[in-house]
Amino acid sequence: MSPIIDAHLHVWDETAGGRQTEPMPKGNYSPQAIASIELFMDYMDEAGVDKAVLVQPWFYHWDNSYMVKCIQRHPDRFRGVCVIDPRGPGAPKALKRWRAKGATGIRLRPLREGEGGGPGPWFGTEEAMPLWEAIADTGTIVCVISAGTELTKLSALLRRFPGVRVVIDHLNNPAPKAGLPQPAFAALLDLAGLPNVYVKLSGYHHWCEERYPYRDGMAFVEAAVKAFGADRCMWGSDFPHVLAGCGYVRSRNFLPREAKFLSRSQLDAIMGGTADQVWFA
Repeated sequence: MSPIIDAHLHVWDETAGGRQTEPMPKGNYSPQAIASIELFMDYMDEAGVDKAVLVQPWFYHWDNSYMVKCIQRHPDRFRGVCVIDPRGPGAPKALKRWRAKGATGIRLRPLREGEGGGPGPWFGTEEAMPLWEAIADTGTIVCVISAGTELTKLSALLRRFPGVRVVIDHLNNPAPKAGLPQPAFAALLDLAGLPNVYVKLSGYHHWCEERYPYRDGMAFVEAAVKAFGADRCMWGSDFPHVLAGCGYVRSRNFLPREAKFLSRSQLDAIMGGTADQVWFA
């Protein structure tokens, strides 16, 4: 049996509330409520989770200090995904600095308020190509969130940087009422032929319209596993936001209980085997 690995969660300390004072969107755990590594370890121990991948929460912006300190304290149990400003000539240096401190991956996401972002395309822009070159040079794993139809740019990017591994967060956030053919989910499935692209089966409490057990999300899970194979799919809880959804233990048990179309070997890969090979090998 593979270890159980949570491939997507966030932690922060008491300083986070001062970084983000605005109310969080519905379904998100407030930065004013501390989500420490110690609290998460309590949950993962209760749920029988062996290892986990920490993803930098957005309200710290480009300061990944707390996350990398957690990795340094528990190097056998955690990996980390940093966030940096992807624009301009300083991006490659920033990536290498956080890599040296223990980050294994980088998260690419739309710019937030306070980061100098504006409307328009943000993923795979020419301005970010020096960063992609540094990603390729350092073997950094890329996590992508909220790309929508911009995800179609990934095919060209991976032709240019064929060794880069990419993990798509939250099934690219489909809209259940729009069905499987919707453009954002079609953009995800179109990447199944690229062997270095992986999918996180996660974030149901954000994008599903039904409550747990998220039956309106099951068709998307089944389609993703069919297209990519279980060896390129991985479970993630999205702690602590999941605490306001279904709870951590139910998140851990969600796919084994509800995804009746998955075999035992597929579940073994999704619940830890895939993440073990991608993040810990």
